[in-house]
Amino acid sequence: MAEEGSLLDRAGKTFPAEVAKTLTALPPHDLDHAMPLLADPKRRLTLGGGRFTHLLAHYLGLHLMQLREDVRFLPDRDVERTATLTSLGRRDVLVLFDYRRYEQDKVVMAGLVRERGGRVLLFTDTWLSPVTSRADVVLPCRVTAPSPCDSLVPTLAVIETVVAGVVETLGEAAHEHLRKTEDVAQHLGLA
Repeated sequence: MAEEGSLLDRAGKTFPAEVAKTLTALPPHDLDHAMPLLADPKRRLTLGGGRFTHLLAHYLGLHLMQLREDVRFLPDRDVERTATLTSLGRRDVLVLFDYRRYEQDKVVMAGLVRERGGRVLLFTDTWLSPVTSRADVVLPCRVTAPSPCDSLVPTLAVIETVVAGVVETLGEAAHEHLRKTEDVAQHLGLA
């Protein structure tokens, strides 16, 4: 049976509704703990995702790089990835994106970081990645879409909310770091 309404009508109803449901259902305690973890200048942030969610990890990471120091991405190549994971310790926060078709390596990474005294912040779907049991902060997002593919639109809304919270948490330090990055970009002819 075909769905009623045009694709634009269905998308126009689905996306806003799923974003609203995601934001309403976010655990306030976890959201409140995400910002200080991401804003703490004493902590190093390492971000990684999966087949599609690596795009969201990069999106969040690029924002954070403009706001603070010591932000990096989990490398794709084995030797570099191993070296990065080997260096993780007490001052580290591992930010993972793990959605259905969960990836076992994310569970192992989270366990490794926790064993070394680091923190884990997880973005996941409402079915909850197995990483949840090892995460300090869990931000579940809905994935309903007008197609058979999971939507990452609600996750993007959560990322934007978290970035706004990090800016508020850092205060003037965020604005100063952003000014410095813009100055360097202009000096290099990149802006």
